[in-house]
Amino acid sequence: MKNSFQLFARRVRSDWLFQYKALRMAVDWVIAIYFVIPLIIVAGYQYYSWWAAQPAWFSFITLFLVGLVFYLFTWFGTIRYFVEEGDQLFLRQNQRWFQHLMRLGHRYSLVLQGFTTLLLVLVFLPLLVQTYGFRVPQLIALWLLTYLLKINLGLLRQLVALRMQGFFHWILRIVAFAGLFFVYQELVAMVIQNALYIWAILLLLLVLAVVVSKLRLQEKGAFFADIARERDSRMRIVSLMLIRVTERKRKPKRRRPLFFKNSQRLFKGKGAGNGIADLLVKSFFRNGTQWKQTIQFAALISAAMFIMPGSLKIVVWIVAAIALVFWRKSFCKDELRSPFLTLFPIQDTAKHQALQLSTPILVLPALILISLCLGISFFTWWGPIVMIGAAIPLAYGTSSVFTSWY
Repeated sequence: MKNSFQLFARRVRSDWLFQYKALRMAVDWVIAIYFVIPLIIVAGYQYYSWWAAQPAWFSFITLFLVGLVFYLFTWFGTIRYFVEEGDQLFLRQNQRWFQHLMRLGHRYSLVLQGFTTLLLVLVFLPLLVQTYGFRVPQLIALWLLTYLLKINLGLLRQLVALRMQGFFHWILRIVAFAGLFFVYQELVAMVIQNALYIWAILLLLLVLAVVVSKLRLQEKGAFFADIARERDSRMRIVSLMLIRVTERKRKPKRRRPLFFKNSQRLFKGKGAGNGIADLLVKSFFRNGTQWKQTIQFAALISAAMFIMPGSLKIVVWIVAAIALVFWRKSFCKDELRSPFLTLFPIQDTAKHQALQLSTPILVLPALILISLCLGISFFTWWGPIVMIGAAIPLAYGTSSVFTSWY
């Protein structure tokens, strides 16, 4: 490396390449074609329609809820410095290079945080403009308020973590989170009222960000904490993918399973396909992790049904069914590759038959709950009955289509 800027540029390129490869592991071409791309198209069309005509459900979203989303966003993310373990041996001996690398990482984080904050404002732009009448100065003030608070919180959390650990650290974070929430809501109210002194507050936040940035860059003894933070930031996508395989302390198992205690047959008929389908269904319903993730997914989609417009609800209902099919298909294929089953010479045709038999059964519980909430959201007595009745052919139809290949 000729200079510290080239070293910084190489580490940034390496980080982006690493995140891209991690996404490629999670999103293959099948998921991109059948799920991600259609979802982007539907979201883009829906966003355009919000500008063409204001949806009726916009009136149910209060400014308090908007402020809550923006405030939670300010607590996400961190300020990175792109330091690594190997820097302890070589780079730290050259203080000029090391300090320049940290400053470049700090500036990179400021730009990135400003860009992500701008994206958040753009997502809420139709609501802010059409419902609450925000003008350009108010939008700029809201963006600056959220951005500067996010920067200050990120830097202050780092400084506090270097000086305080354990119980008192978490108590301070909880108190700060609750207290600053009400302060932020008041500041958002000032923005909507177009108060002139909001700009003075923004100037104070800017000065505070400059002061805290200097203190943080001059902080001694933060090298190993910066390394840990950098490692967590680099692994943010991979860690989400590895939640299922993270080694945890095993809980004592029940002597008898909660479901299918008597190991009765679920599918009539003989053959390896029926037997394997039995195994897949029982394995899923006895898996606590799958139940927990399924409940979380179903609860999120069910709650969304009560706030989305009618036409979009049906689209999300179908997309949720497709997502559940891919999810269950992935689980079944993992089970079919388990060490126990690989001991037997099972043909691919039998595995494929088991996959097609078991997938609709695994999709139905979550899809029925989502369909029930979808029917209730229509505020009719026949809505839940119709939607639950439609959930069964949807589960079998999507499963038949997306398990047609093994």
